[in-house]
Amino acid sequence: MHKVSIIIPNFNYGQYVSEAIESALNQTYPNIEVIFIDDGSVDDSLDAALGYSITVLSQENQGVSAARNNAASMATGDYLLFLDSDDLLYPDTIEVMVKELASSEASIGFCYGQLQYFGEKNDIFMSAPFDPKKLSFANYIQTSVLIKKSIFDAVGGFDRGFALREDWELFIRVWHYGYSGKYLPRPVIKYRKHRPKKVVREMSKLRKRLSDVKLIRLYPMFFWRKVLSSPIRFLYYNFRYFKPSMVGNYGKSKMEIKLIK
Repeated sequence: MHKVSIIIPNFNYGQYVSEAIESALNQTYPNIEVIFIDDGSVDDSLDAALGYSITVLSQENQGVSAARNNAASMATGDYLLFLDSDDLLYPDTIEVMVKELASSEASIGFCYGQLQYFGEKNDIFMSAPFDPKKLSFANYIQTSVLIKKSIFDAVGGFDRGFALREDWELFIRVWHYGYSGKYLPRPVIKYRKHRPKKVVREMSKLRKRLSDVKLIRLYPMFFWRKVLSSPIRFLYYNFRYFKPSMVGNYGKSKMEIKLIK
């Protein structure tokens, strides 16, 4: 039976931590470990996590990509699933995804499904069967995929230089390494939708534009349609904000990871 490591990165979501952890612990699939990593929170997140029989890690604030990579470096599972600390799993999420991934051919590197919004939005992000061409237009794969740890390690994990769309970049990189994804046509994750403040929306817009530039710089032939659709925008953000050091930051960070429990 394949072991699954459920990794929960967190930053100042103490009010939601217990729900996320309990959804991970209450899986019908028995062979799991839950690893919680706090990314320098200043609320009661760590106190909440310490109330459960799970592995609890802590690091200085470095962003979600570093938190995921650092926790993954300490995971012992055959498969990894990343669950944001304000989101929830269905009770059978791991069971159905392991069954799908384990029965797939060797060229399938990860399994993903649909996403159910809740909170400020209540509908389903439908996703779609894996298609590289469609992936060059938009990311239709939700972050909480079940991925083989051997492949995650081989490609370097998330690029720590991405503050947004780091999951999209990972899926593209996995495909460039010769692996595809297997689509499961049902919801596997409950995604909490918040109502962002105006200043957050404006910062998010900038970060999305910069993430687009990073993606295009890394994969120019893959994203040639995106360049042609908005060449002036690409040139502006490329010359105004982009630095080469912003991309290619794979693997765990060099900063200390503290094992709290």
